Amino acid sequence: MRGRRWTAVSLAALALGAAACSQESSGPGIPPAAGPGAPPREPLPAIAGSADRAAAPAAANVTTGTTFPIRSAQIGPNMSGVIAKLPVDEGDRVRKGDLLFRLRTTDLSLRVQQAKAALDAARVRLDAAKREYDRTRRLFDNNAVDQATWERVQAEYDGARAGVAAAEAALAVANQALADASVRSPIDGVVTRRFKNVGEMVTMMPPTVVLVVEDHSELELRFNLPTRVAAHVKVGDPVTARFDVTGATRVAEVSRISPNVDPRTRTVEVTARLHNEDGALKAGMLAKVELRDGGAAENAR
Repeated sequence: MRGRRWTAVSLAALALGAAACSQESSGPGIPPAAGPGAPPREPLPAIAGSADRAAAPAAANVTTGTTFPIRSAQIGPNMSGVIAKLPVDEGDRVRKGDLLFRLRTTDLSLRVQQAKAALDAARVRLDAAKREYDRTRRLFDNNAVDQATWERVQAEYDGARAGVAAAEAALAVANQALADASVRSPIDGVVTRRFKNVGEMVTMMPPTVVLVVEDHSELELRFNLPTRVAAHVKVGDPVTARFDVTGATRVAEVSRISPNVDPRTRTVEVTARLHNEDGALKAGMLAKVELRDGGAAENAR
């Protein structure tokens, strides 16, 4: 009996000690979620007012765009050869028809001389054949030569005329090849890239790009709009372009709207034209674009 009594007392003491330790280690109790003693609730976010709702559609009409040249030409040779002259460099302004570069023409010049000599020889043969033709015709009219002789002289004369025509064509081909050695600018613009130097070999197939000429008198401003905004933009709508780099502000008109929607961004590319006669703007510049009238119908909804 005495052993059992001591066992019960020991268990009770252990229970009281564990409870005391638990209270000391856990510290203050967790407050209730609601009711007395509950912490104050966080305030709910304020609902946007009418001014915020009006500003949201306006922000949809502001985007960024990039300028591109209105015309660009990658210039290559008309034949394979070695560059003998290259008088332009990057940044040079050129006019349509100005010489950009010339290939080595030694062989081409010799071919032209050869074609001229062949033409001279063909004309000499034609003169001789013409004289023989006229003499034989008078004899044939007087029954002094037979039909076979007359026909032979006629054939020789026709052959001499054909020989002159062939020699003239050969000379034209040689002159054209010589002219093709000189490559001229197809547009007014500025040389923006130069890839080759004098003495380097260039080929027509595969084509070698020697220079890039771009027309910056007008620039294309390309930017993307969400489909819901682009649906209310039409060709001729004005846009304002601001260039932070130069501080310039230009007004442009929408000139083209892509018929496709980019499947990745769900946007439509819009192109506007910028006048740049003063050359202050350059291709590749970043602009902040704002629709002035386009998208007004969408904003009103």
